[in-house]
Amino acid sequence: MRDAGYDAVIIGAGPAGLTTALVLGRSRRSALVIDGGAGRNSTAAGVHGLLACDGMNPDALRAAGREQLAEYPEVRLREGRVRSVEGDRGEFIVSFEDGRSVKARRIVLATGVIEDLPGIAGLAERWGKSVLGCPYCHAWEFRDRPLAVLATEGRQDAMFAAQLTRWSQDVTLCANGFPLSVEDEALLGERAVHVRREPVRSVEGPDDEVERITFREGDPVECAAVFLHATTRQADPLAGKLGCVLQDDGTVRIDDVGFTGVPGVFAAGDLARRESCPPGMTFVVTAAAMGFVTATAVDHELFQEELD
Repeated sequence: MRDAGYDAVIIGAGPAGLTTALVLGRSRRSALVIDGGAGRNSTAAGVHGLLACDGMNPDALRAAGREQLAEYPEVRLREGRVRSVEGDRGEFIVSFEDGRSVKARRIVLATGVIEDLPGIAGLAERWGKSVLGCPYCHAWEFRDRPLAVLATEGRQDAMFAAQLTRWSQDVTLCANGFPLSVEDEALLGERAVHVRREPVRSVEGPDDEVERITFREGDPVECAAVFLHATTRQADPLAGKLGCVLQDDGTVRIDDVGFTGVPGVFAAGDLARRESCPPGMTFVVTAAAMGFVTATAVDHELFQEELD
């Protein structure tokens, strides 16, 4: 069964997808937002760095965004997951797992990414609470307390640990078997970062908290939070199926306004990155900003099409 058509179908209802829908609604464009469930940051205690929403619960932020979209009659939200997107620019058919489908003139992918955490006991259940990825988002809450960095790639980890000394004077780099270069050793010594080289066994503490890191050999390290660089992957394979180019870090390649290179298909949020933008710049505020810019690009392209 096919429902009505839309100017844009936005797949994903995080900050990027909801902002895209908001701007399109304010542009009097019809848009359907597909909400596939909990977002990447749903485990976090709060969203930080977003003006006027600093510390707000991620689920509460999403709920507030959905409520605000209700003001715009041409924007609809739908729970569920997309099974496929077929067709071409102007005449896409978006099919859902329940068998229904809709037509769309444009597609905006905002499905996000998923972290792949190291298989160390105690990490996954504390992710977003006391095991963290972004110092700008979370280090303030753990300032002046013992912190640890868990090495995951052996390249940027020493710099990460050195950077954290701006929030705490007690930082330990858990090298976890990764070798350190002469330059790394010098940087860590200059910033008075402690180093533990043994492979990590577990992260331990009550409930969501971290109290210590244990190793296969030697004494544990006491700490209040663990930071690490987690690798990410696409949360949904749809971008690849549509022919979008995936970059070395797994993100969808886009231009400055979110165009993927596939006619009629745009992307916004953590799943996408401009080539000129460094990897890892995945913040709520940037996802929302990308959604705004992408919405204006979609509206402009549709308007030019209507003029032609």
